[in-house]
Amino acid sequence: MKLLVAGAGLIGGQRIQALTKLAAVSEIVVFDPKVPEGMKLSAKATAAGEASAFRNRYDAAVVATPHDTAVALLPRVFPLTRFVLVEKPLGRTAAEAETLIAAAAKFGSRVFVGLNYRFLKNVQHLKKLLSSGEYGKVLGVDGVLAHGAQPGYENSWKTDRVRCGGGVCIDPGIHLFDLLEWLFGGVELVAGHLSRQFWAIQVEDHASLALALAGGAVANLYLSLSSWQSRMELTVETEKAQLLLRGRGKFYGSQRLTMVAKWPWLEPDQPREVQFDYGTEDVSLELETQEFLAASSGAKANLSIATAADALASMRVVDACYRKLPKTY
Repeated sequence: MKLLVAGAGLIGGQRIQALTKLAAVSEIVVFDPKVPEGMKLSAKATAAGEASAFRNRYDAAVVATPHDTAVALLPRVFPLTRFVLVEKPLGRTAAEAETLIAAAAKFGSRVFVGLNYRFLKNVQHLKKLLSSGEYGKVLGVDGVLAHGAQPGYENSWKTDRVRCGGGVCIDPGIHLFDLLEWLFGGVELVAGHLSRQFWAIQVEDHASLALALAGGAVANLYLSLSSWQSRMELTVETEKAQLLLRGRGKFYGSQRLTMVAKWPWLEPDQPREVQFDYGTEDVSLELETQEFLAASSGAKANLSIATAADALASMRVVDACYRKLPKTY
């Protein structure tokens, strides 16, 4: 398979390395204005100039650029291939996402979106438990996604509303919105508050949100860009147990999932909780890349990868946050 990768930054570089490992990939053409034409980026990846990169057909393409650049590039990529993976989000607003979906449809391109938290090992395990129905109805969810960004973050494109589309609600918040959609079948914003507490930026760096899930339960979310200990947490209360998801590897800590029994004193001979620890190595992006390639080759069953429709649903939650919620910034 011959692939186009637009963008060779942090995430683009990781996609290139993941694709290089796959036997089905024979050639990777990389377009990034900052990378000299002809530079070898891996055993299979070579940088190309703009004219060369956009005049060929490809078996699939990956777009891994800042949000505003991706919006401009995608309409140029759709005529070149039937399968596209774009890093989250899809557009900076729901309206942009809808426009991109319509543009892809004109060329018969199938769009997937890089929402790799779906492929974390503890998230995959939680998905299986919830899908089994073994633990009964979901009664409520608490979630946290927080990190401390990095020095100089106030000068990043991610704090520029025009380039990024917003603050913590869109990045990294869209990951949690997507997980709520995927795990629980739908989500709608109910209430919340956006604020700027630490960074000297023009977008929100904190958000407290309440969202209604498809089954009637409420999810309470906390998003932050000033958590000096990175945190990813989901606590799911069900009729029969409490499911505690913690960590996503690296600075967020080990990927763990704990099942806590209901009324453990009724069965004192049984363990109060059972914990699964998947370690600190995060291979979610590699797994997502593998599934994208499988989908590009015609695989359809049991796919976890986010579609354009999935991303649009999450972008509508992002839009609602900015349109409906009170702000202090």
